[in-house]
Amino acid sequence: MTDNTNIPARTLLAADGQTDGNGDYRAIAMVIDTSFPAGEQLRTTQSVLDPLTPVGLAELRAEVHAAKAAGTPRFLCAVCQRPVHLAQRPAGPGVTRNGLAAFFRHVADTDAPPCPCRTVPGVHNVGAVQFAGLQEGLDHHTLKHALADCLCHDPRFSDVQVEKRLSADGSWRVPDVCALFEGKQIAFDLQLATLPISTIRERENHYAAMGVHHVWLTGAADLSRLSHQGFCDLHLNMAGRIFAIDDTSIGRSLRDGQFQLQELSILPRLVKDRPIHNIWETAPVGTGVIMMAPNLRKAEGERRYRRELAAQVSASLGAERQAICRAAAMNQGLAPVGLQWTRLARFICGPGIDGSITSDVGKVLAFLAQVEVFVTHQSGSRPSIERELQRRLGTLLAGRHALHWAPLVLMVFSTLPSIKAAVDPTTMARLNTLLTSTGKVRPLLRMHAGMIAALYPWLGRRLLMKAPRFGPKMRLPASRA
Repeated sequence: MTDNTNIPARTLLAADGQTDGNGDYRAIAMVIDTSFPAGEQLRTTQSVLDPLTPVGLAELRAEVHAAKAAGTPRFLCAVCQRPVHLAQRPAGPGVTRNGLAAFFRHVADTDAPPCPCRTVPGVHNVGAVQFAGLQEGLDHHTLKHALADCLCHDPRFSDVQVEKRLSADGSWRVPDVCALFEGKQIAFDLQLATLPISTIRERENHYAAMGVHHVWLTGAADLSRLSHQGFCDLHLNMAGRIFAIDDTSIGRSLRDGQFQLQELSILPRLVKDRPIHNIWETAPVGTGVIMMAPNLRKAEGERRYRRELAAQVSASLGAERQAICRAAAMNQGLAPVGLQWTRLARFICGPGIDGSITSDVGKVLAFLAQVEVFVTHQSGSRPSIERELQRRLGTLLAGRHALHWAPLVLMVFSTLPSIKAAVDPTTMARLNTLLTSTGKVRPLLRMHAGMIAALYPWLGRRLLMKAPRFGPKMRLPASRA
């Protein structure tokens, strides 16, 4: 456990609850990160949360809950050393869906000792709260029975039931609709209100333990809800994919006798003179996709986002991308490809060449280029490739902006675990020192995210994917339009 007795109280507490622009949301200003080596676990909340992209936030929320459920909490309050969980400010104008609006909150515990960092519990706009105290809204009731009707019209499904209790080993759940698909149990949960991450993961884990294929889906009445954190926790942890039921999918299911849903997928878009952004793509899908194993469906979504981004960059700026990546592979820096960088930056509204050089982006690209070499070459000259990877990472972590690029290194480790396994203890110790620094982390990663993703699309999903501002256009049943 980290000893914080010599840390000034003003460092541990937000001075007046207003210092970071988030009101008292950041009352917990420092946390103990138990994933770090003993004695090196104290981290500022700012350094943990602010660099997080929307995907990074959703993934960390899932990880924090999994650790708590396993009895090994990832984060502890630095003052009282009690477990904390990762919350997000309620959706609203100007509230981002990345780590800037996230904060740590103590886990509810009536026996916990007093702590000056405890805040008044917030009101969660979830569940029955959204229906004025009713247990179920009209839309939910209507769609639930429409879903069951669609399943009944498909001869491959049997034993279709609404709100049937599924139990195993003394525990149980009641999905909105359940059925047997060619002998396999499947459970559907129709989600029209936001859910806490704990409920999402508990249901998923429970059904997985029971051997039940679980499907989350939503309706088309108000797809602006997809930008709320509870829905981001669903689709961003599935590579931007979520099922929906609407008038079209209901009509096709009943007409064809083949069950269908709409699948919404987040994909990148490049438009000249605009930053790289995301859109929702809607496509009808059958049981081949609906019954796909979650890990395979997520992997497929990751590959598709990467391919789409790479194809669009290559179509518009292929020569520029190749020149910059070639210079990075040769560790030449950005100066020799200043013209190509400027063309790419102007196209996607990225940072200019001078600022990028000053921010050590050249060192970042040299490291990422060697990461690609390391992953691609699995034999032959691998020892020399690994030494060069170590050297380039060491150069990046020794630079004057190393503190601000350390979150990118963590992102690479999460994306390609083999890279972390290849890093020597000395370099890892240097990285841990940066991550536990009390210095303020500047948003260099966020500033250069578009350019880095365009050059290395395998990082694109983690850097750029987020819920689009506007939901997709879908048809509503006439009774609810």
